[in-house]
Amino acid sequence: MPNLLQFDPTQIIGFVVIFTRITGIMVISPILGDTNIPMQIKVAIAFVFSLVFFPVVGAADLGPNPELSRILYVAVTEFGLGLVMGFAVRMLFTGVSLAGEVAGFQMGVGVANIFDPSSEQQVSLIGQIQVIFALLLFVTLDGHHLLIKSLVESYAIVPPGGLALSEQGMRFFVAQAGNIFLIGLQIGAPLIVALLAANFSMGLIARSVPQMNVIVVGFPFSIGLGLLFLFLGFPYFMRSMMVIIERLDDILMAALKLLG
Repeated sequence: MPNLLQFDPTQIIGFVVIFTRITGIMVISPILGDTNIPMQIKVAIAFVFSLVFFPVVGAADLGPNPELSRILYVAVTEFGLGLVMGFAVRMLFTGVSLAGEVAGFQMGVGVANIFDPSSEQQVSLIGQIQVIFALLLFVTLDGHHLLIKSLVESYAIVPPGGLALSEQGMRFFVAQAGNIFLIGLQIGAPLIVALLAANFSMGLIARSVPQMNVIVVGFPFSIGLGLLFLFLGFPYFMRSMMVIIERLDDILMAALKLLG
């Protein structure tokens, strides 16, 4: 069994290769990849995971005397593979944020943006609320355990240094990136449809009763109706998140098979 403490150069290089894949996931994955977690903590977690995986995975097969260019190529590809796995999970929360942003715009609170420390950008208030709920459900439903499980299985499907890019893989990832809009539509459908009907009804009232100031009446009505449907639609939101998280394992495995 490989032992890191023997200070064999081949094993040290293999450990670094494993460390780069885990680091790639830590950079972009939700929760652990957020910018509000100190970099020292991220490096420490990646180092501990690397120590755990190294005796099982073993050193990468780079030959008896690998060149520096070969080592750098394998390290870059391993880091890129980790980014791909983390991005597959991050797409879920991007879709949730998109649904909240559209709903917040319809409610009339689109200008009330807040600063998101995880992405260092201004995001919609409703979108941030839904992302927080999604993160809580992700942890509650053991989504982080699913990500670790997929990381362990990735070494069997794509061994260190075994990354192979293909046209099918690129098409798959483009299709998965397009699913961000599909996830946003599925999760935000109840709230978006209700607010669309509310705005349509306010338009009819404005045409029927011109004396009524629709702007004054419409804003509190849209905000109140949006918060009501946000509360009533939470069971649907939770079921949708459960279905999406269950499909996440299949998406990760399909991506790894195309890259292996």
